[in-house]
Amino acid sequence: MSSDELAVAIVGMAVRLPGCDDLDQYWDGLVAGRSWITRRGRVEGEFVPAYGALAGAGRFDPTRFGMSEAEALLVDPQQRILLQLTDEALAMANVDPGQGRSVSVYAGAGRNDYERWVGTALAGRPGVDEMALEVANGRDYAATRISYRLGMTGAAVNVQSACSSALVAVHLACQDLLGYASDVAVAATAAVRVPAPRGYAAPSGGIGSPDGVCRPFDAGANGTVPGDGAGAVVLKRLADATADGDEILAVIRGSAVNNDGSAKSGFAGVNSRAQRDVVRAALDVAGVTPEEIDFVEAHGSGTRLGDAAEWASLAEVFADAGHPVRIGAVKANVGHLREAAGMAALAKVILCLRHGRFVPTPNFQALPADLARHSGVLTPSADEREWAARPDGVRLAGVSSFGLGGTNCHLVVQSAPPPAPGGGGRSGLLLVSSHSQETLEQDTEALRQAVEDQPDRVGDIAFTTQTGRRRLRHRRFVVVGEGEAFAAERLRVQTATATGATPRVGFLLPGIGSHYRGMGAGLAANMPVFAKHLDAVLDIADRLTGGTVRAQFTEPAPATTGADRIDMRALLRKRDAPVDPGQRLRELHLGLFCFEHALASTVMELGVRPAVLVGHSLGEWVASVLSGVLGVEDAMAAVARRAELITLAGPGRMLAVLAPVDEVERFVGDDVWVAADNGPMHCVLSGRPEGVARIEQVLRREGLTVLDLGTSHPFHTPQLDGAAERLGDDLREVPLGPPRIPLASSVLGQWLDRVPAPEYWRHHMTSRVRFRSAVRLALEHVRVLVEIGPGTTRPWVVQADPDVACVKTVRQSYEQVPDEQILMEALGQLWLHGVEADWAKLHEPRPARVRLPRPRTAPRRFLPDAPPPPGPTSVPQGLTGAVAPAAIDPAEQAVAAAPATSTQPPPGAAEEWIGRVPGAEVLADHLGAQWRALLGLRELHPDDHFFHLGGDSLMGVHLIAGIRRLSGKEVPSSVVFASARFGEMVEHVHRWLTEEEGVETDV
Repeated sequence: MSSDELAVAIVGMAVRLPGCDDLDQYWDGLVAGRSWITRRGRVEGEFVPAYGALAGAGRFDPTRFGMSEAEALLVDPQQRILLQLTDEALAMANVDPGQGRSVSVYAGAGRNDYERWVGTALAGRPGVDEMALEVANGRDYAATRISYRLGMTGAAVNVQSACSSALVAVHLACQDLLGYASDVAVAATAAVRVPAPRGYAAPSGGIGSPDGVCRPFDAGANGTVPGDGAGAVVLKRLADATADGDEILAVIRGSAVNNDGSAKSGFAGVNSRAQRDVVRAALDVAGVTPEEIDFVEAHGSGTRLGDAAEWASLAEVFADAGHPVRIGAVKANVGHLREAAGMAALAKVILCLRHGRFVPTPNFQALPADLARHSGVLTPSADEREWAARPDGVRLAGVSSFGLGGTNCHLVVQSAPPPAPGGGGRSGLLLVSSHSQETLEQDTEALRQAVEDQPDRVGDIAFTTQTGRRRLRHRRFVVVGEGEAFAAERLRVQTATATGATPRVGFLLPGIGSHYRGMGAGLAANMPVFAKHLDAVLDIADRLTGGTVRAQFTEPAPATTGADRIDMRALLRKRDAPVDPGQRLRELHLGLFCFEHALASTVMELGVRPAVLVGHSLGEWVASVLSGVLGVEDAMAAVARRAELITLAGPGRMLAVLAPVDEVERFVGDDVWVAADNGPMHCVLSGRPEGVARIEQVLRREGLTVLDLGTSHPFHTPQLDGAAERLGDDLREVPLGPPRIPLASSVLGQWLDRVPAPEYWRHHMTSRVRFRSAVRLALEHVRVLVEIGPGTTRPWVVQADPDVACVKTVRQSYEQVPDEQILMEALGQLWLHGVEADWAKLHEPRPARVRLPRPRTAPRRFLPDAPPPPGPTSVPQGLTGAVAPAAIDPAEQAVAAAPATSTQPPPGAAEEWIGRVPGAEVLADHLGAQWRALLGLRELHPDDHFFHLGGDSLMGVHLIAGIRRLSGKEVPSSVVFASARFGEMVEHVHRWLTEEEGVETDV
């Protein structure tokens, strides 16, 4: 097995470290040799007021994770931070767990001081009991909480090995990937104490530095300094990351874990031989020799005993390296972050590899004499300097982490391969989604800036937004184009709010009326997937017409104003056409069929598949092929024959009327018929020219708006009976099948639920088009319709139901925008409504993926208003001692607390109903108070959904218990949660109580 087959790519990372909210801030401080240890006053006795403090540890945006405010307040801040960092790292990695990949998580958390604080502050409130506190704060639930809130379906495993937890989590995540247990793996660890300590105890002989300075491998080293921190990395198999076009941060070539065993002075002691062995094991797994390593980020705790043991082990491993191996220790910068220490170390190594720089170690002056005598090639990284790559461009480093108790871990990390070249172009469909309107605006602005900064990579940016970001409720799409067509409006923006469920979609296939030469030419030239489907049907058309249909799609589209518009009505009006009228009508009908079939096939291949089909006149022939009623070749031959027969039926005219069909129908006679009932305010009359002219005058006198459609044929009238009989005879030998996709017949105004007889197509030619009835049927099953072809069906649909989403996919001839833009806008509009395309099929060749701006959040303070209780983590005021006094982070004190939410039902009205069936209003008041208390709500509306607001089964138990206390009845959970919407819940519970009691409803 090659080394690359065992390599794992780091494709995303996020950190919260003392003084640093992101990797950029971290790197700036590392280069400057900065120490972020916070000092608050002077050392008093054994108490040292120094700490690697993490600002804003209590701030959180629960809405982004579907969590109620009440739950957010209960949950350990460490686990909130893990959620935030995993979300950020996944966004950097362009991984959306909801897009079908198995994502695992290996997570660890530190000591929890918060459970006691929040449990004391909220004691007695609904939803706050021993079980709720345990689930919200127990370390056992760190990984599973991440998986639940982010929709990750791979393994969710907690990792606890003390100070090596972070690197061991990374090691296990790598093993998960190399065993093909998942597609993506996350390793995340947090060690954050809330309330934040002001400092630590440094008794003589302990591991704490008595002066608050950590000096790893320095002659003056006298102990470590604690701190808080957290980090998350997203990992993929290197081959997968390369195939996906990911921007890789670094590559883990190998890793190893072992334990000291019992060959040491005590449980908390160290074993230099075990440390040596774990480094060698990792090098062996990586297929790397010590000579290839330039840098090791050591555990480097700053204690004399620990540093000496680690230095000796490294000196033995690298004794024959033949070149200097620099040794760094980030604890000098941020302190000892306990369980998260390895995340700070790994992040430092990644940044050094990416920037090609070694960074200084703060507080280092000189090696102690005993280390200097045995240093060999080992050299402390005391200054910032260039890190020269090997001839093959590669840099290699190691990173170690050793846990109290003896679990040791070492990773071998390599610089990233060159990024995939960009090539997506300067236009594309960008998707933005967020959890609130406020953050959506911020994310849009950040994306706009990214487009401006990288105008040549808009296509790559678009592809990344389509395939690499979580899908959230508030959505916006932006079509970014190039060239003069977009000069007036470079960013075309539309916004909507998606529902939770993916909606079903219906296709509308228009008939003749808005066809124009050059229609779809832009799609044929620039979208390979459309060109493929169009060529397939044009090959059939060529055999039927000798190639004249194909010319419609090679001519350029109209290029100036609406005055140049060429549509089918204008073509049919021309009496001096240089070709036979039958040939002209045949070409037009076949051209529209080919276009709609190719476009429908394209949209379906892009992942948008119809649940129902509705065709208008000629469009129903296309719909019949899509549904499986007819084969495409048979349908096209029938369409060509139908057009020829229509030209033999004599002259006719057609008139569109903007009025209800019932109002117009009274004017028809023996030579004029209603040809189409399209919508509540649109119908079409057809018949002999003189009869239509007569009725036109009558309708105008009645004040109705009419429009001559400019056709010379009486479509959908008994005048075509003879032609229809001949078409029916021709179709008797054509194989027909039942619809495989539900087809709403515009002939019957009903579902076509069986194999249609040949007579169906005879009636289709002569009968009224009952499009309005067919659409009404479709809308019983779908609320999103896509108009596949040029037409005017969308206004008719919206007249019938303004709440329906009806999306157009084709520009009108007078619209001065590229064909591809209209289709991109259609896919964007569908996405706004929750319909997801198969975005990869939209791009040939596949673009690269780029780093997008970090998603914005709106964090607020979620800590109890009450001060932390005195106890094991506190020191009585005015005294010093061996334990650090607890305090709220000053950064938290600067943030105004959210208004307190009452968690008790209001006294009064409800009390008099205890044990009796309450009135509906009283029940609503009681349940409302319970909802607000359990979910931390300020406002409550009848449509609010208990689980969508963050409710869970434990809260549901409290809700049912509250109803029992009020009514004295054990209402079944199936009744309480028959609907999780507040208004319906009140209704269902009250109905059950009154029926159970046998009393009349009391309103």
